[in-house]
Amino acid sequence: MKISSTFKNSNFVLFIAIILILLIGFIDYITHPEISFSLFYIIIIALLAVIDGIRLTHVIIAAIISSFLWFYADFTSIEYQQIIFSFWNAFVRLCIFIFIGVLLIRNKEKVKLLKIANEKQKALNEEKNNFVGIAAHDLRSPMGNIHSFSDLLLSTHKNQMDDDMTEIIHLIKRLSKNGLDLVDNLLDVSKIESGKLALNFKKQDFISFIKDQVYLSQLLAAKKDISIIFESNEEQIFSSFDENYLNEVIDNLLSNAIKYSPKGSHITVKIYSVNNQTVRTDIIDHGFGIIKEEQDKLFKYFQKSSTKPTDGESSTGLGLAIAKRIVSEHHGEIGVHSIVNEGSTFYFTLPIA
Repeated sequence: MKISSTFKNSNFVLFIAIILILLIGFIDYITHPEISFSLFYIIIIALLAVIDGIRLTHVIIAAIISSFLWFYADFTSIEYQQIIFSFWNAFVRLCIFIFIGVLLIRNKEKVKLLKIANEKQKALNEEKNNFVGIAAHDLRSPMGNIHSFSDLLLSTHKNQMDDDMTEIIHLIKRLSKNGLDLVDNLLDVSKIESGKLALNFKKQDFISFIKDQVYLSQLLAAKKDISIIFESNEEQIFSSFDENYLNEVIDNLLSNAIKYSPKGSHITVKIYSVNNQTVRTDIIDHGFGIIKEEQDKLFKYFQKSSTKPTDGESSTGLGLAIAKRIVSEHHGEIGVHSIVNEGSTFYFTLPIA
């Protein structure tokens, strides 16, 4: 039923095209060489070739009719020294019409195949995201239990364990924490790639929000004798954002700054408004920096720089990519400026509410 309907539709389209070609041929005939309508034959054939359901035979029919009408209009209005030239011109025009039609039909078929491939890829990507989400969700509970139990052993039975056992439990705790971070990142990636990242925007004081995050990060930084300095020339800047997801952005940028900063250094968090339209946050460290070739790749999934953390910390290569998607969903921008052996400045912007 569908094939029959497509066949009828294609024949109807061919019929309309032939009517238009005949009309162009008639105008070409009555105007003779004063007005050239040659281009219009090509336009009709090109439009015919790109329509769904049209086959090569349809284009050949239209090409034959077009070349004949063009030949007839020329033959009756131009005196050729040798009649063979008029037939030769008609043959060349026919070849050109068919060649254009074949190119457009093949291009149409390639576009159709590409569309089908994209749809299959989209379906596979959705299936992959569902699998990753389910796997990460199922892994999070046992990974969390391992981390909790190792922490419990260290806090309640540390005196009953020798040094080797204590070191092993510390290792289990650190590795399970790394696993939890990876699982949480995979869950975020699954939500982002499947389009399920639902943000709950709320207008609130951005400076106060950042101050809270800085205070929490300072506890982690203290373990490496790193101080975090907060700077802002504004008392309040209001913006609409999802505090849970934006917390991931701040936490990732600050934790990275701590990871890659040497002990005893300091990190500066600077907030300022730009033209009273956006609020910009700079997180400035004095670590080893990132080479120029790697800076553009940092915000892609599973990309890491060649710079190593200063205390053996781990990285999943997902945090900055997730941060970029979250900031983009907030209609902001995120980026980095870095100089090797001088440090890095990671920044992001948000619209001012």
